[in-house]
Amino acid sequence: MTVAVRVRDVAKRFRIYHRRNLTLKQALLQRRRGVFEEFLALQGVSFEVEHGGALGIIGENGSGKSTLLKCIVGILEPDAGSIETRGRVAALLELGAGFHPEYTGRENVYLNGALLGLPRRYIDGVMDEIVEFSELQRFIDNPVRTYSSGMYARLGFSIAVHLDPDILVVDEILAVGDEAFQRRCYDRIARMRAEGRTLIMVSHALEPIQEFCTDCIWLDRGRVRERGAAPAVIARYLAEVSARESALMASEVERVHQLVPSGRGGVGVTRVRFEGADGPTHVFETGDPFEMVIEYHAPARLEGARFSVGFQREDGVVVFSTTTDDVDSAASSLPPTGEVRLRIPSLPLLEGLFRASVIISDAGTGEPYTVLEGAFPFRVRSHRLRERGVALLGHRWELPTAAHRRSVEA
Repeated sequence: MTVAVRVRDVAKRFRIYHRRNLTLKQALLQRRRGVFEEFLALQGVSFEVEHGGALGIIGENGSGKSTLLKCIVGILEPDAGSIETRGRVAALLELGAGFHPEYTGRENVYLNGALLGLPRRYIDGVMDEIVEFSELQRFIDNPVRTYSSGMYARLGFSIAVHLDPDILVVDEILAVGDEAFQRRCYDRIARMRAEGRTLIMVSHALEPIQEFCTDCIWLDRGRVRERGAAPAVIARYLAEVSARESALMASEVERVHQLVPSGRGGVGVTRVRFEGADGPTHVFETGDPFEMVIEYHAPARLEGARFSVGFQREDGVVVFSTTTDDVDSAASSLPPTGEVRLRIPSLPLLEGLFRASVIISDAGTGEPYTVLEGAFPFRVRSHRLRERGVALLGHRWELPTAAHRRSVEA
């Protein structure tokens, strides 16, 4: 296999200014120099991508992913190292990249084709396909400065995939498209992969990386932290992100424990923790075993108490609530201190940040002893590519041919 992209020891620096000289006059008369520090966005980055290969690049914000793509396509010049590409490169980067705002959509198609060295007659031949795929027939002869972000994305992607690229470079741009258009884009990328085109993709949403990329690079503060098979690299990246996020959520819960006083009558919550298959955590996968442990205290034996738990998504949507009312009445007399556990054998929630509320109240009167509303955060991650919404429901698809029957149990 021949190499389509070769990156060797690439470094890129930027200046972060703390004080600028706005004019030459200021610099001369005030004898003041701009104050800045150098920021290394990329440091010693090296890798190769073979023709027909698919490389995903992952990492946190500020890790250098977009800077690396801009260096590969020639928008930025590396300060050190070298980048070689073999074949025509089409890039889909940030909104508006490669577009002239005063030109119409049609004129920008010709502009992009000219930048790629394509003859006008070739662009004439694919113009109708570009317009049809982008679904911009009514707007293609309007200036692109009048386009919405979604229209920019449609036109940019359509141009990139129809101008016969050997190497397709895709940044987070697909995130602005609607769901139907994203699916069409992913179908087109899959087709290009089947045709043997080379793909380099950056995405915070890891599903496209898992779906299309065989190899993956994890960038961390401008350096290659790890490279390998996409599933393995993504798994290790997610494990670190989850551990860090879980620690932050644990700190938030600890502050709640320190600040919340006992409730009415001295009845209150001492501590709340979440437990998964491997012990305490604040990050779960869809389908994981889930336990919420509520440690409580009271000045004397607690008679007729009701424990209530509710989950709400970060946007305020309540997704679940339950109480101990269904528990055998013999359990309503509790010792002064102890713990109550809520167990969910297989957590059905899909991707999202959720907050749990805890209420202890008098089951007879309904009067609350203590109320902790949305005080306990936890994260749910999901690797399911097609399911959307709040929860995964047990379901079964049946198609006419038995060979295509699919059953999915929650």
